[in-house]
Amino acid sequence: MASTLTGNSAQGKAALPEPPPPPPHLAEYVGDRNRPDPVSSYLGAGRALRDEILSLLPADWDWEGRKVLDFGCGSGRVLRNFLQEAQVAEIFGCDIHAESINWGKANLCPPLHMFQSDERPPLPFRDEQLDLIWTMSVFTHLTDTWSAWLLELHRILKPKAILIASFMGEGMSEILANEPWDEDRIGMNVLGPGMGWEAGGPMVLHSPWWIEAHWGRAFDILSVRPTGLIGTGQGVVVMRKRDVGLTPEDLEAIEPKEPRELTALAHSVRQLQRESTQLNRARDYYAELARKRDYATRAKNVIRRTLGRLKQRP
Repeated sequence: MASTLTGNSAQGKAALPEPPPPPPHLAEYVGDRNRPDPVSSYLGAGRALRDEILSLLPADWDWEGRKVLDFGCGSGRVLRNFLQEAQVAEIFGCDIHAESINWGKANLCPPLHMFQSDERPPLPFRDEQLDLIWTMSVFTHLTDTWSAWLLELHRILKPKAILIASFMGEGMSEILANEPWDEDRIGMNVLGPGMGWEAGGPMVLHSPWWIEAHWGRAFDILSVRPTGLIGTGQGVVVMRKRDVGLTPEDLEAIEPKEPRELTALAHSVRQLQRESTQLNRARDYYAELARKRDYATRAKNVIRRTLGRLKQRP
């Protein structure tokens, strides 16, 4: 893969005005919720991700007439930086979050095309319709539906089209799992299963070997960068669609003769056990706080009634 500009066909078009930023709560929805200025972080990350995507495209890439999708676009953090390209290409974005999509429709469309997707496939595209898909911080959260979604993206891509996806690997192990990275014990390991999307959703760690073994059944893996995506600790993989017909079960099946599969599954169980212990301790802690609160409330009421009776005495 080589660095590239936006393509000659996008150059020379009239410059478009800068769109407004989203409100802070929508900026936080697709970014780091601990940043003091979520809008500034949102805008900076979007510009950096644009540069990353352009650097990963083939050297002969041209935007003229292309059909492109940002899968999991939020309110348009990345898409807002492709308005110029959208004058010569059809650029779509989808997300499950209705408020983000509605804001994007009101502020970025046209020239972009944004729509709300469901939590499960399909998407409203014909087979082999798109030339490029990028998906940032999506497969980092998909647990039970990852294989169905990967095959849905495979379905709507043209033959040999490109898919660019971020993943969380060694750069996120200390942050998410509170443990040093060990590639041999991580395959696809899920942390926080069942966590709601408003709280950030579950987190998924991937090892490059696991991506190559499982995602590589549907795509030719062109490059895998384990860390360094816009300085977040996320990695990025670039893939080209293979001419294969697969089911979700085909993607999920254990890789034959790969001993790390069993090691990763065993470590995933240990991680889940550790999470369960922590949740039980937290539950007991808050239950004790609730008991103390109820006791204090009852005591306060007794004191209030006693004071009331004393005031009534002659």
